[in-house]
Amino acid sequence: MTDPNLVAEMAIKEMETHGVAPTPDNYEFWFTHLSGTNPDLSREVDLLTQNGKVKDAGQLNTLRERYITQADKDSAMLDVGGRLEKELAGVMQMLETASKDTGAYGDSLNNVTAALDAERSPAELRVLMETLVAATRTMEGRSKQLEQRLEESKEEVTQLRRNMEEIRTEAMTDQLTGLANRRKFDDTVAACMKSAEDNETPFTLILGDIDHFKKFNDTYGHQTGDQVLKLVAQCMRHHVRDPLTPARYGGEEFALILPFTDLEAGVRIADQVRRMIESKELVKKSTGENLGAVTMSFGAALFEPGETIRDLIKRADACLYTAKRHGRNQVRSEISEDVRKMAS
Repeated sequence: MTDPNLVAEMAIKEMETHGVAPTPDNYEFWFTHLSGTNPDLSREVDLLTQNGKVKDAGQLNTLRERYITQADKDSAMLDVGGRLEKELAGVMQMLETASKDTGAYGDSLNNVTAALDAERSPAELRVLMETLVAATRTMEGRSKQLEQRLEESKEEVTQLRRNMEEIRTEAMTDQLTGLANRRKFDDTVAACMKSAEDNETPFTLILGDIDHFKKFNDTYGHQTGDQVLKLVAQCMRHHVRDPLTPARYGGEEFALILPFTDLEAGVRIADQVRRMIESKELVKKSTGENLGAVTMSFGAALFEPGETIRDLIKRADACLYTAKRHGRNQVRSEISEDVRKMAS
């Protein structure tokens, strides 16, 4: 097993080598990578290193959410699930014991009834009645204990279920923006595709990308970059309500998942978001400096029955690429002829 102290030193050196800010989150990220405990994460980091994107804060945050934060949430979910299963097993054991007690009490009643059928002396009847009273008191005591324990268990199960729901929500939420994360994106798109196909309803997927975000991030710093991401998320939430879902697809990429929405309506919603983002003036919190406007490009694709998630994303991404290629800060859909040529 690798020496933790050695891995810690390597993590610090690697951050210095690649110019990564030595924050606690970044340290955890590099320590996990260099310790070899998460091979999938290490493969992603190696690719970033080869492509010269290892300093990209958006990329690092996406990987941290996917491989580290998500793993912590999954572990917490398993822990709560185990406790809930244990509590329910305890309830079943109690009910089984109560069933046996009820059976024993029934046997006692039957024995007393059979004994009463024969002629008995007053002394014998007194013994039978005392036996019946004792059995009844025992049963009453067991019943009260069971009632109290079931009430306690009900409260515990309710709390555990509440905890599990909170963890499940966190596991599906991007920490920085509060939007649906990539896992939630995948699940929601799959559900929307199935619903659209089963019910013959429209479903539009829109992918968006912040224009020149890397340059913006490098110029003003990662904290300001995070401020931009939060601004975009706020604008998306303003124009999108249930059952529509805004999501952070990864890094500076976002998505609008629009069930029961045709392409024309989807483009209109995306353009409303785009206009709102463009209208906002970004101010650097630390200095009060006006950094100007942020713009965003979008690509929209209408789901076609029978296609895969990958196909749908590819078509939406082709539209997004066309928006970028034609000057950015616009929404493009598959209505454009050049988009159709690129997707084919």
